[in-house]
Amino acid sequence: MPDPLNQRISHILSHSPAIIYAGRVGEPFNLTFVSENITSRFGIDAKICLHNPDFWRELIHPDDIECVFEDYVNVSTNGYHKHEYRVRKENDDYLWVLDELRLVRDSSGRPLEVIGSWLDITARKKTERSLQKSEALFRDFFQANPVATIITSTDGIVHMVNPAFTEHTDFTEEEVVGRTAQELGFWRIPEDRERMVSAIQEFGFIDNLESQFYGKGSQPLICLVSSRVVDFAGEVRILSAVHDITEQRKAEAELLKLDQAKSAFISTAAHELRTPLIAIVGYSELIENEAGLPLEDEQKQEYLSIIQSNAEMLNRLVDDLLDIGRIQIGRSLGVVLKEAQLSEVIKKVIGSLSVKNERHRIIVVHMNPLPQIGWFDPGRISQVLYNLLSNAIKYSPRGGNIEVQTMTHPEAVSVAIVDQGQGMSPEMIENVFDRFYRGEAVDAETHGLGLGMGIVKQIIEEHGGEIVVKSCLGEGSTVTFTLPLKPERA
Repeated sequence: MPDPLNQRISHILSHSPAIIYAGRVGEPFNLTFVSENITSRFGIDAKICLHNPDFWRELIHPDDIECVFEDYVNVSTNGYHKHEYRVRKENDDYLWVLDELRLVRDSSGRPLEVIGSWLDITARKKTERSLQKSEALFRDFFQANPVATIITSTDGIVHMVNPAFTEHTDFTEEEVVGRTAQELGFWRIPEDRERMVSAIQEFGFIDNLESQFYGKGSQPLICLVSSRVVDFAGEVRILSAVHDITEQRKAEAELLKLDQAKSAFISTAAHELRTPLIAIVGYSELIENEAGLPLEDEQKQEYLSIIQSNAEMLNRLVDDLLDIGRIQIGRSLGVVLKEAQLSEVIKKVIGSLSVKNERHRIIVVHMNPLPQIGWFDPGRISQVLYNLLSNAIKYSPRGGNIEVQTMTHPEAVSVAIVDQGQGMSPEMIENVFDRFYRGEAVDAETHGLGLGMGIVKQIIEEHGGEIVVKSCLGEGSTVTFTLPLKPERA
C-alpha cells in the first residue's frame, strides 16, 4: 500500500514552482535527487539528470559558466550558494533560474550533501530588462532635455536636476540635491509654490502654472511649471519641467507696446497729414478766388510760400512713410555713395532750417578740419541732419543754441547734434530708434510721426556707420553719428 506521506510529498513537489534537488559534495557534482517537475518546468528528463554528472554544466549558458563555478567552489567554505544564470531547455531556448543551495553537514561537521532549488525567474528578468531600458531612456531624455527639469520628494527635497536646470541658475547639481526649493530660494512668489503643491496633492499633477523664479545672477525669470507624481525607482517623486518663457513674455510686451504705438501713430498720422493739406487747400482757394478778393503781390507771394512750405512738409511725411515701409519688409533705403562735401551738406540743411526758425541759433563747430571730399549719399545724409536738427529744435521749446560739432578721425568722421532742450530718460533713450515711438513726455502740440529716428539709424547703418544718443532729463541731448572715410561700398 502506497505511503500517504510520500504521496503527499510527491504531489507537493510536482506542483511546486521550484525544482528541488540534492547532490553529492565535491567534483564531479552528481545529483542524488531531483523533483519530477524538472520535466514540466524545463523539459528535462529527471532520469538523465541523475545518471549524467555533466548534465548541469552542459545546460548552463556558455557566457555564465565561469562566474557560476567560481562562486560554487566556495560552497564548502560558506555553506551557501545563490546565483542567477541561464539554463538551456530541451527545445534549446534559454530561461533564467535562481539557483539557491545549502550545504548539509553531519554531526561531526563534515560536508554530507547539498540541497537546493531552481526557480524559473525568466519573467522577472524580462521585466528587469524592460525597466532598465526604460530607466536608461528616461535618464538619457532627462539629461538631454533642453527644458529645466527637477525631481523632488513629496516633502520638497531635491532628488535630481538636469544640466538645463543648472544652466539657468547659479547652483551646481551638488549644491541643489538634498535641499528644498525654499532653502535655495528659487521661488520669487511663495504663493506660486503653494498653488503647485495644492494642485499636486489634489489631482496628482499641474500643467503650465505660470510662476516667477530667480535665475542666473538672481535675474527674475517667468516660467511655466508642469509637474507629475511619478514612481521613480520604487519611490514616489514629483517630476517638474520648468520652461523659461521670460523672453517670450518680453516679446509679447514689446508686441503690445508696438501695437499701442501703431494705434497712436494712425491717429497722429491723420493729424500730421491733414495739417499741411488744410493749409495748402485753404491758401490755394484764397489765391484762386483772387478775382473776388484782390491780393497784393507781397501777400500773394506769402501765400505761395506757405503753400510750398506745407507741400514740402507733406512730401517729407510721405517719404518717411515710404522709408519705414521699406525698412519693415527688410529692403534697403537705396543709399548711393558718391563723392561729396560734408561741410556743404551741413551748411545747406542749416540754411533751410534757419529761415523757418527764429528762436534757436544753430552753430557749427569743427573740432578739426573736415576732409575736402567724403564718400556718402548727400541726399540721405541731408535727411539725417534735417531730422536730427528738427528734433533738437522741436524738443528745445525754450530756444537757445544748438551745436553741430564735427570731428575727423583716422578712419571716420563724426557729427554730433547738441541741444539744451528737455532731454530724455533712460527708457526713452532705449526706445528712441523704435518705429512709431515718440516718448512719454511728448505733448500734443509736438508734431511728428515717431518714424524719423528709426529711418536715421537705418541710413547711418547702410553707410557702415553708427549712431549714439546721450541724454538726461532736463539737461539736453547729444546725438552723434559716424561715417567711414573709406566705406567698403565705395
